[in-house]
Amino acid sequence: MFKPFEWVQGERLAPSLQSRAAFLNEARDVVQGAQTLVQLLEWDEDRRDTATSDADPAPLFDACQRSSLQRFLAVSLGLLHARIEAQCEGLTE
Repeated sequence: MFKPFEWVQGERLAPSLQSRAAFLNEARDVVQGAQTLVQLLEWDEDRRDTATSDADPAPLFDACQRSSLQRFLAVSLGLLHARIEAQCEGLTE
């Protein structure tokens, strides 16, 4: 059975902190994935810009794929931001 990786072991925490631990685990994964994807897109862009002949390696992503991945990043980070704001509001109530 698949068990997702946990940065913070939620089951070891008090029940009142378990949902916060679950959120932190998801947020950390989203941020690390976004960082990796941005680095990959930058590397691929550099690869495309430096290609001077047909013998040079082609970029991994075409313009449509690049645009789709950039929208994915924007939406993912936007959703994460909304959840962070909700968590912050919950702390001040």
